[in-house]
Amino acid sequence: MFDLLAFFNLFNNLPIITPIFLSLTLIALLSHFFIAKPSRKVFLLDFACYKPPTSQSISKQDMVDRTRRYVNAKEETVEFTRKTMERVGHGDSTYLPRAFLNGPINPSLEEARREAEMVIFGAVDELFGKTRVKCKDIGILIVNCCIFNVSPSMSSMIVNRYKLRD
Repeated sequence: MFDLLAFFNLFNNLPIITPIFLSLTLIALLSHFFIAKPSRKVFLLDFACYKPPTSQSISKQDMVDRTRRYVNAKEETVEFTRKTMERVGHGDSTYLPRAFLNGPINPSLEEARREAEMVIFGAVDELFGKTRVKCKDIGILIVNCCIFNVSPSMSSMIVNRYKLRD
């Protein structure tokens, strides 16, 4: 039979480092099991890619011609652009933003914001349509773009458009 008094006497007769070590081990194990929670799973419900309207489609040759005409690029730059388009796997045509299609190129911040809104909102609308997720069910939003940094941020644009706040 287990004698509690004998156990305490055994514990008291051990060198001082042993009870300290056993106590710290017990605390570490208990904190691991009670504090550490299993990580939440994140699932990809679906995805959406924005496809611009056909009015924004342009052939490779037209793009090279536009580069020559509006960018005033050296022939080396034009040739580099052409080779790059061939090597990255573009088809016979690609899409350009409206700012690059209508007359002289207009690389303004306003046009960049308009393009970002068109692409982001188009993809998000399609995604909401596919998944039937309600805006109120979204708890966190992550938007990443390393080239275009605007104020208010792209996250704010999405939050305001879809009323993601309570």
